Amino acid sequence: MAYYCGECIVWRGSSDENRYGERWCSYSRRYERSDQNTYGCKGFLYAGRAVLTKVCETLGLDTQPWFAAFDRVKEAYLVPEQMELLVRYCQAAPGLVAAIEADPQKESFAQQLMDRYLAPARELSENGNYQESVEVYTQMLNHLKKHYN
Repeated sequence: MAYYCGECIVWRGSSDENRYGERWCSYSRRYERSDQNTYGCKGFLYAGRAVLTKVCETLGLDTQPWFAAFDRVKEAYLVPEQMELLVRYCQAAPGLVAAIEADPQKESFAQQLMDRYLAPARELSENGNYQESVEVYTQMLNHLKKHYN
């Protein structure tokens, strides 16, 4: 799981963690508590992979290879200039996941998302085409919003 600061979108790896389980926050310029239950500064948020996880779960796929590909995109491309994109995703994802779960056609719809968006985005990521990968993923999110709203 990855943690991102909602202010700077800088990945916080375990190497940034001190002996108290806190991570350095460049926004507040101090160590902040940052686990799944507590958050330090108000800018810190958990950036999960909610839609990807739901699609993989629905299709019975192992999530780890998919997570690795999309984490490379976050680490290489989602820098402070793209902060708004990740924050918007974190705000929209829980509702989209709930809509997918409630969809009576969720298996066929999940396969459609995989074929049309997620597999191409993963391939782009693995080839180092991070901007294009983000564009495909953004198209998927827009498709989901339109489909369920």
